[in-house]
Amino acid sequence: MNDALQGKRILITGPTGQVARPLVAALAPHKEIYALARFSKAEDKASIEALGAHCITADLASDSLDAVPGDLDYVLNLAVVKSGDFEYDLRANAEGVGRLMLRCRGVKAFLHFSSTAVYEYAGHEPRREDAPLGDNHRAMFPTYSIAKIAAETVARFTAHEFGIPTTIA
Repeated sequence: MNDALQGKRILITGPTGQVARPLVAALAPHKEIYALARFSKAEDKASIEALGAHCITADLASDSLDAVPGDLDYVLNLAVVKSGDFEYDLRANAEGVGRLMLRCRGVKAFLHFSSTAVYEYAGHEPRREDAPLGDNHRAMFPTYSIAKIAAETVARFTAHEFGIPTTIA
């Protein structure tokens, strides 16, 4: 494990997801990991706790984030809501990232995970950061691409406005 991260306090959002869960599993034995999610199923929360993470139950769309420690070193934001309800999904994904960044504004780095779904459809061709934006997941997940574009916009704004070191992947 990277010594530079040894002993650091890390918040991982969306810990039950297919990308975040393996990160929790890999990092929890070596670091103090906090895992934030809605945890609508008790067994999901129990499985993340079993990995060694401290669970924080909160909905980024509406709940207080006071339970999130104020002295975190890093945030890995992998949370995503795909309910199909534009109002809720934009509140959870876009406004939620802004609220989370403000709560964690003292971190050394904030990593926001996005998606190639923000780009205009181009098959399996690699995209550059300046590729045209698009809504290429609309048929499968009506709100997904637009909510991801909005979340990136809020993350960029909040990072610049409040001086939070941020990377959008």
